Amino acid sequence: MKSNGYRLVDDVTKPTQGLINRLLLHPNIDSAWYSNGAVYGKTVADERIKFDIYDNVNDAIESFRQYRRNGGSGQ
Repeated sequence: MKSNGYRLVDDVTKPTQGLINRLLLHPNIDSAWYSNGAVYGKTVADERIKFDIYDNVNDAIESFRQYRRNGGSGQ
């Protein structure tokens, strides 16, 4: 795993590692990492998005983009 760029840390749970793996397999995600209790992914469009364990990756990306289009107002 180390030769493939994966790093495991003692406090990463199996569901969290599963989310990171799902993100890394997604065609719109360039990289994924765990930091301070949260999972982040960087899209191929260079957007940094925070993901939750049960997020649908496509829906989370689209929600993030909609939020950005609306100026962060959430409307």
